[in-house]
Amino acid sequence: MSVVARTRRASVALLLLGACGALRAHGDEAAAAARLPQRVALLARAQAELERGDASAALDDFERAAMMLHAADAELGLIRAAMQDGQYRRALAFCAHTAGEHVDATDGGALYGWLLRVGGQPAQAARVLADVRAHAGSDPLVAAVDRALASPSPPVASGALLEASHRMAPWPVMLDSQAPPPASARFASNAVLVDDGDAALVPLSALAASTRLWVRNGLGETTAAAPGATDVSLSSRGLVRLVLQARMPVGDSTASTGRAPFAGSPGYAIQFGRGDTPAWPTLTQGFLGGLARDSDVRTLGFEGAPGAAVLDAKGRLVGITVVSTDGDATWLPLPSTGTPTGAGPPVPAGALLAPDQVYESGLRRALQVLVTNDRP
Repeated sequence: MSVVARTRRASVALLLLGACGALRAHGDEAAAAARLPQRVALLARAQAELERGDASAALDDFERAAMMLHAADAELGLIRAAMQDGQYRRALAFCAHTAGEHVDATDGGALYGWLLRVGGQPAQAARVLADVRAHAGSDPLVAAVDRALASPSPPVASGALLEASHRMAPWPVMLDSQAPPPASARFASNAVLVDDGDAALVPLSALAASTRLWVRNGLGETTAAAPGATDVSLSSRGLVRLVLQARMPVGDSTASTGRAPFAGSPGYAIQFGRGDTPAWPTLTQGFLGGLARDSDVRTLGFEGAPGAAVLDAKGRLVGITVVSTDGDATWLPLPSTGTPTGAGPPVPAGALLAPDQVYESGLRRALQVLVTNDRP
């Protein structure tokens, strides 16, 4: 046998050995995980903490489990706990690692593609999911993600996408131990959290014939709400202020009620799809337009459903999208209160935020409105 033939055969043998080694490593990883009862118990406790809304405790326990064994299950838990805690950028970084290191498990890649898509990076999401398909073939989880992301509307997770190991949505958390909305509660509109978390602005048309209301943010936090005192300045613009039963945390997000961004400046909208279950909202971006007619209504310049939060290039909440009679997306600057609300970190003059930072700041400001006609 020639030297070239022997060399080629040896190379093939090494490739086969490497492939077998990867499969065996995956099997060894699963076997090792099963042999660590303390780790199994830790993961179960972290999951329980996550489901009841204690994201900080879940992060700690998932991290401890990850230190005991380098495996995808704990890393996926860290991603979901970071999202439940409003740390989108941290979750995205975790997910990039998990998708790259555990290509044999589709959960990480599928979740990474979903997070990129809702965070306003559809091209990157498509590339990630194409790579997952190349490794996984006709995997049912990837197929379910593809179906959910096929629509141009904000995606809504359902079915297999809500399984605990890779759940692509937050867990529902009722503030102040309130009773959850009944099963009959349905999505009515997007809304915007204002007044330091004490109130929400919502399109007036969303409240027709409803008797009970709830709002829910991008972390799954939910509270009952009720229309506030009649405000002609709002109602004339097709909006109403809801008073919240429990204050919703605004985190580090800020709301500006000063001068509205000038036409042509970069802007974002963050909104939910038409789903009744907890969800992560979707970010869209483009350039803010000028005055649409003889009022303070402005064109949006990109996609935005009525009630969506409008943010400027520094991630500050500056307005809300409103119903338009001509079909074009329009928005209104926030009603002026004299002073900006929300402490937030200082932003250097002229500094612009990356889309992932903008998305993180908007997770608490964007709201789902749920309504029902049932009597309590």
